[in-house]
Amino acid sequence: MRVKQWWTVALGLLLTFALAQSRGDIRLDLKAYRVLSVQEQGRTVERLEAALDAKPGQIIEYQLTAQNTTDNPLRQVALVVPIPASTAYLAMSAEPFRLGETLVIPEFSFDGGRTYGKPPLKRKVRVTENGKEVEKEVEVKPEEYTHARWVLPELGAKQSVLLKLRTVVR
Repeated sequence: MRVKQWWTVALGLLLTFALAQSRGDIRLDLKAYRVLSVQEQGRTVERLEAALDAKPGQIIEYQLTAQNTTDNPLRQVALVVPIPASTAYLAMSAEPFRLGETLVIPEFSFDGGRTYGKPPLKRKVRVTENGKEVEKEVEVKPEEYTHARWVLPELGAKQSVLLKLRTVVR
């Protein structure tokens, strides 16, 4: 599959996921941008452009805007950004953000969104040592993450938040 066709399919799946998560109470808008390094006035700066296609090695920034469309606060709002399998999460790019008095720290999944935790994530693997099969706990690399999630304790009436993370195209 050509890179452009593959990328269009991946972006379509992500947008479908975001729209499927939209309910009457929260409006979600997920956008993908290619991160470009350009020279301006003798220095290198980043510029974002819509990611209509992408090539291996390029950095993609996903931005999820979530807005409470009601006149009431919503509690325990989980906002999830799936990380396409054709990309690798860029470590430390999903930053915590302050929501009132609360610092909301992103959590990650490596198992398709079944479980989440704060880095470093660990998983159990079976290995053979000295002729015996044993179970060991190993650290999951950020490139293996499949989803990022921020759980907001409360999203105020008509309030919006913007979440960002970056990936590298494989």
